[in-house]
Amino acid sequence: MARPSYGPEAKKRSLHLFTTLLDYANDELDCDDVALDGLRSQIQAHWQTEQRLVVRTKVRFLEALAKLAESPLSGEQIKEALRRFEDFLEILDDNRPNKGGSEVWHFTLNLWHKRSDRPANLRHFEQEWENRRPQKSKQVTGEEPIEPDDSGADRQDSWWQLCRTSLEAQQYERLTINPLTVSDGMTFNLDELYLPLDLIERKQRHREADRSSVGSPIEDGDEPEDTLTLEEFFERLRSPQKQRVAIVGEPGAGKTTLLQKIAFWLLEQQVLPIWISLADLQGATLENYLLQDWLKQATEKISVPSELQEAFAQQFEQGRVWLLLDAIDEMAMDGATALSSLARQLRGWIANAHIMLTCRSNVWDSGKNALDGFTVYCNRSFSHGRGTDGDQIGQFIDRWFQNHPELGDRLQQELNNPQRKRIRDAVKNPLRLALLCRSWSLAQGALPQTKSLLYRQFVETIYEWKQDRFPTSIAQRQQLNQALGQVALRALLQRETRFRLSHSFAQAAFAQSLDLMTLVLQLGWLNQVGISAITGEKIYAFYHPTFQEYFAAQAISDWQFFFDPAHDFPVFNSSWREVILLWLGKTDVAVAEKEAFITALMNFDDRCGGFYSHRAYCLAAAGLAEFPQSVHAQTILAQLLQWRFGVFPASVCEGARVALLQTDRQLATAVLEEFVQIAENPFAGWQAAYTLGKTLDLGNSMAIATLVQLIGTLQNEALKLQVIESLGRIQPGHPIVVTSLEKILESTQEDNIRRRAAYSFGKINPGHWRAIATLEQIIHSTENATLRLRTAENLITLDPQNDVANSLLKLTRRKTEGTSQNYQNKATSQQNLNQLINTLEQRLLTAKDWANRRRIAYRLATLQPGHPGAINCLLQLLLNEETSTQHKRVVEDLKEVTLENQLSHIVSQLSLLFADLNISIASQSTVQLHECHKLLSYCAQQMSYAEFSNAWCEGA
Repeated sequence: MARPSYGPEAKKRSLHLFTTLLDYANDELDCDDVALDGLRSQIQAHWQTEQRLVVRTKVRFLEALAKLAESPLSGEQIKEALRRFEDFLEILDDNRPNKGGSEVWHFTLNLWHKRSDRPANLRHFEQEWENRRPQKSKQVTGEEPIEPDDSGADRQDSWWQLCRTSLEAQQYERLTINPLTVSDGMTFNLDELYLPLDLIERKQRHREADRSSVGSPIEDGDEPEDTLTLEEFFERLRSPQKQRVAIVGEPGAGKTTLLQKIAFWLLEQQVLPIWISLADLQGATLENYLLQDWLKQATEKISVPSELQEAFAQQFEQGRVWLLLDAIDEMAMDGATALSSLARQLRGWIANAHIMLTCRSNVWDSGKNALDGFTVYCNRSFSHGRGTDGDQIGQFIDRWFQNHPELGDRLQQELNNPQRKRIRDAVKNPLRLALLCRSWSLAQGALPQTKSLLYRQFVETIYEWKQDRFPTSIAQRQQLNQALGQVALRALLQRETRFRLSHSFAQAAFAQSLDLMTLVLQLGWLNQVGISAITGEKIYAFYHPTFQEYFAAQAISDWQFFFDPAHDFPVFNSSWREVILLWLGKTDVAVAEKEAFITALMNFDDRCGGFYSHRAYCLAAAGLAEFPQSVHAQTILAQLLQWRFGVFPASVCEGARVALLQTDRQLATAVLEEFVQIAENPFAGWQAAYTLGKTLDLGNSMAIATLVQLIGTLQNEALKLQVIESLGRIQPGHPIVVTSLEKILESTQEDNIRRRAAYSFGKINPGHWRAIATLEQIIHSTENATLRLRTAENLITLDPQNDVANSLLKLTRRKTEGTSQNYQNKATSQQNLNQLINTLEQRLLTAKDWANRRRIAYRLATLQPGHPGAINCLLQLLLNEETSTQHKRVVEDLKEVTLENQLSHIVSQLSLLFADLNISIASQSTVQLHECHKLLSYCAQQMSYAEFSNAWCEGA
């Protein structure tokens, strides 16, 4: 592989592409307007912030754009420039989930200055290039002699030692279960229990959500969510590019444990991992916490001199620091605010660090996510039985009971009982399995049936387990549980204290009986986790946030609490979701009360378009996981199937899809087994069978039979190929997969389908001659240059030494070599921001073409966020039926540039369209209504129910 070039020509080409993209996104490209308009639909560019430009396009369209800018660049030169943006200047974040085999480029450019300050950005580009340029490169071009190398290895090693010592002080190798087992002499190191789980790379669902759920076309290149082993994940982390990784999942899914494992691995790589539990910030900024709290603790100094802070910041600039930020959901603010706050803090010198963070999925997915540029992974659950991953539940139990194997054997026998499927599914969660093991070793009683009962059993066994050291009577335990419930509930109701309790807060909560507070600390329900940097008082936390939510659920006696407007309708707040589910699993709540709550959720009329009604209904479906015996179960699941596989707005289909995965697994499996047998639409049948056989019940025979039957009857080869690949993911090595791929290779005349089939066939049968020969034949025969290049990339993946593919790729590189024209910076004078805004305002008033009005309004709103005239212009475009071709772009623009305090105005304006319509009726839907529904759904995610309802009523 040729070494990257950083010389004058490479810089010139890269600067040209950078400037062209900047001018294009700012609507300042001086070229043929007609030709430029023809490219706008192919080069999607929008400003995420004043300094962050998001671009989605293909290289061939960037070639055309560079040609319009009167300084052509070849495709390979463009790719080279993009790579230098990423690995050399470090201003490009690659947003593609899979970087190989795709001609689509989706990236974010991070500018040094505001988008309007063109000269400063171009000047900084040149300065940054020269500052980073290797000495050897300068010597080769005769610009600068090589200087002696001073690596500063001793200084570097001292920072590594500080990070290692700090991690050891934080006991990063101790499992989170230890605080409740340590007093019994039972503790575990990470490697004693840790089982490496595969990771799933979550792909953004915005594209799928925009499709109609039935009958929509299959886009070329659609791939399943990537599954990686831990070693493959670590290999990705070795990439020189700046890492932005989020690990999300449900409570107890192993997010923190994985982060601990990553910390250990990073130390081995001689980089600088810094662990920060975000709940410990307690209102402090990340910058202050690093420069003060962390440095003081790591260096054991009373004060931190500025020289040390500067040296610390240099480690960030050198890219050696990895910030491991644990538990966004435990920050002292609600979910969306926490995400936005953290995004604002990951700037400046801190932005030079690699970032790894953990977050509960309900918070990460709660609405607009300011950290959407992160690559998102989640742990797979523990496997059970004889799957491809083995019996990880059994392996974990064996490790836990290594000193008492007979206990472990009995527990596994109980879990293998077919009647225990529900609890077996529950303990695929690592924390819950650990709790079950501890409870079993103490009580050896019957297994609980729901998650709520599992936590209740654990609470009871904890009291029994610690009875010798800290004896408690039944009356005391009731008092303790009631007190813990009130403390937990009161903390959750106060945003500033949610998962961290100050000493004064705890004292006030236990004011009636301070002796109970002492006992709570002795039993380990509350643990000291730090000292307040502001007041100096102790800070406490529940052993695990889920236990705080469990106790809070015990303190809620009436389900109407969840609809209480005084508490801002917890039923519509994602941070209360776990509490609601645990409440439904309580045994001391009458069945009639639970049914009343389920009924209230099903029948809730929000009187504002049904957005919150639908959310409430989906919550009822999720509640069946804790209350599966509800008389409404079949009605709920039937409605979910209708929404999921019928023709409904995107947000309705997506909500039903998620709810089917969150409801009781046995119930969902049963209804999907029935559905796949009667589904008339093959697209719906395929989706249902894949969900059934891959997610709900791995290897389900009914799902496999449905996919096999579809493969035999489908005429659409593109869809058939998707079904074949789905079957291969459910049951690797199924003979139908191999034979069907061979048939497609023999029969299809469509080169792109043959390419995909050959590539899939080659992945199943590494090195097989048919896959290699087919790809080589496509390279020789196709006249489509893009297809030829993509085929070569597939072939290189299957056969890295393949002569045909390597020859083509080398030839492509040689063809693109050549001289490029000198790029001259435009001599246009830069207006100040106010002048530019005034100019755009005048252009907006005089522009006649709707497409131009949209572009001008969008740009105006990015220069002056929330610009009233720009927002109103975009709204008028959306409300005008004659501009339907602009509606999709307008909705995306409004979602980006509208300020929070303007959402109410949007809701009140759009509500007029829905006054006499039911959007859930497909026959009433139009392109305009569909896009407006998407925007309203977005607003509903950002606003409280009260705010949205008031705005809706004002309009309607």
